Amino acid sequence: MNKAIQQAVKLYPSVIDYLSLPNRLAARKAAPIPRDELERRLTRLIGGVERRYLSVLENSGGSLPFTFWQDYERDLREQIAAPMRSQIEQSFTNYSDYVNFIDQAGAVGDIDTAMTRAIDEVARGVADTSRRQFEALLREGVSYDEIVERMALRFSSGHAEQIAITELTRAEAHFADALASRLSEQGVQSQIRWQTSEDEKVCPICSPADHKLRDEAINTPRGGWNGQTWGDRFGRPPAHPRCRCLTIVELPTRRPSG
Repeated sequence: MNKAIQQAVKLYPSVIDYLSLPNRLAARKAAPIPRDELERRLTRLIGGVERRYLSVLENSGGSLPFTFWQDYERDLREQIAAPMRSQIEQSFTNYSDYVNFIDQAGAVGDIDTAMTRAIDEVARGVADTSRRQFEALLREGVSYDEIVERMALRFSSGHAEQIAITELTRAEAHFADALASRLSEQGVQSQIRWQTSEDEKVCPICSPADHKLRDEAINTPRGGWNGQTWGDRFGRPPAHPRCRCLTIVELPTRRPSG
């Protein structure tokens, strides 16, 4: 990344979103966005979409527009794309030590695939869950005013924050799996290790898996795991709503920088 681009990014951080992928990756590595900040951005964006569609619910008179749920999913997808792409791109910059093992064109394709899949799954999952709740209330014969009240509880700031935290974690896990798959295709064996955020927010659900490999049996003093692996138990993060855990791709003799 040349000095002119570096200066532009420093003065106007949003410029990063308009750079080519290689330059974006260089910019992310030089000036990473803290996870907490990405969570706040994503929470604001999701909350904004949900408030708009709650307003449509409130003013629909009991008859939703035919494309309501499709529009809701589309708008979610558009709004969450930038912060989720930022998170996955930053994840890739942590693996610069592996550059000699990864076909660059293939790796770029893996990043794009992982980002698209993660964004689509989040938008679809959130919209489908909201739609199912709405339709279940209709089947129960709940009055429309009460339906709106219950959906307002769902479309709350706490709900948006939960989605932001959980789905940023899911996006990173998708990328780790994509990277491990790319390495395997090129004959480079890797392993995936669970890593908690290692702060006061770490919960009892995740703490036994901390620093364990995907196929490593886990036993705890009070039982509960009985020799299971975290791969058997969770597949990949998130292990629960608001999970902040990571999966780290490692080569047998070295670990990624960062």
